[in-house]
Amino acid sequence: MSILDEYELKEQLLAQNAENFHEFVAKYDEQMIPVMKARGYTCVHSMERTVAFTFGEFTFRRRRWKKGDKWVVPVDDKLGLKKNVRFSWEFMYQIALLSTLMPYDKVVKTIQMVYHIVITKPTVVKAVKLCRDLLEEREAYRFFEEEHKIEKKHVDVIYIEGDGVMVKARGEELDNHNVDLSHFVIHTGSQKIGSNRFELQEKKEFVSLDNRLTREQVLDYLYNHFEIDDNTMLITNSDGGHGYTPYIFKEIAKALKVKRHEHFWDEYHVNKRLKDFFKPYSEELLDKAFQAIQQHDKGKLRTVFDTTESLILTEEEEESFKQFKQKLLNNFHYTKPAELRGFSHAGIGVMESQHRKITYRMKKRGMYWTLLGAETMSKMIILAYEGQLKELFFGSWREDYQQYVDLDAFSAGKIKQQQNKIEKSHEVRSVGRLRYGRNLNL
Repeated sequence: MSILDEYELKEQLLAQNAENFHEFVAKYDEQMIPVMKARGYTCVHSMERTVAFTFGEFTFRRRRWKKGDKWVVPVDDKLGLKKNVRFSWEFMYQIALLSTLMPYDKVVKTIQMVYHIVITKPTVVKAVKLCRDLLEEREAYRFFEEEHKIEKKHVDVIYIEGDGVMVKARGEELDNHNVDLSHFVIHTGSQKIGSNRFELQEKKEFVSLDNRLTREQVLDYLYNHFEIDDNTMLITNSDGGHGYTPYIFKEIAKALKVKRHEHFWDEYHVNKRLKDFFKPYSEELLDKAFQAIQQHDKGKLRTVFDTTESLILTEEEEESFKQFKQKLLNNFHYTKPAELRGFSHAGIGVMESQHRKITYRMKKRGMYWTLLGAETMSKMIILAYEGQLKELFFGSWREDYQQYVDLDAFSAGKIKQQQNKIEKSHEVRSVGRLRYGRNLNL
């Protein structure tokens, strides 16, 4: 008995798909004839077009109708096709989704292997740019969405963490330097979902090139989605870098009128700094420093520093020692373990793991990004992991937004105002807001 040639069978099925699709188009086009005539339209001619769908690439003919200055193509409307596009909306969505998982050239190969459709790298770039346009529209729509009340959820604890993700970028304004993506994570706790697996509850992430803008989005989200009262506790965690200092999180707590705010100097970064600093010295000093942190004993930590100072031999060591000692002692109260503050450590220190989905896709392998490309891709990755990228393409918000755009009052006023705000934001980011490795916190 001969073995089935799966490739040959697939080709036969694709041919059958093509036949079925052409039958569907022809039947629908015929059905719309009396409908269009009843609406006062006149059939001018029929034309061919070629479009790639997720189920194949087809060339088909359909009628074009006209009434006055208005043209209508019922088949195109039925298939959700815009004028002069070669790819369906679903097909572009899937290209965009694949681009969050792999480099553009691999997306091209994957599409050809899975769909038997040949695309080029510029097509992938076009899908990403399409996402950028949708993200800008979604941001503009957010201002109208705020007019609709969202039912706020009451929670006892809210967690916020923030940190920068540095990626390589190039462009005339960057001179091939790095850029820092500002990344914040909100959640309401960690819940066990398996033998050794935990899941963050009510998790929401924000990322952009602009640290201040990202913080504003965090604050807006918290204000609009959570009912905060005197019993709500805010727990924040960061490495204390520029844009993520305790002061930044205190300002968020103040804006939300939170009565109890507990900030942590991220344990991973504290431990790494301790290990790096005490590497030239004895392991015993490092162990005692860890004990001082775990017991939250500042006196014991001072003793460790006094012993270390007696071992210093050069001025360079002395300067490094003073800087490290001052920083650790000044921020010592932020190292106090959660258990000593009266609650569990679970759910604190998640930032590094949340970074991973961005760094895995956007770093190493010799990759460079433009400013807008880096920001767009990072946002797409977040949406893909949240299961919201499809909603960006197909969500009901697009119809609602279009209605706002179509209203004269909005299109002439508020829409234009928000579009100008977004465009100005991009201009500011592109000209002089970035230092090497860091964006200015204006």
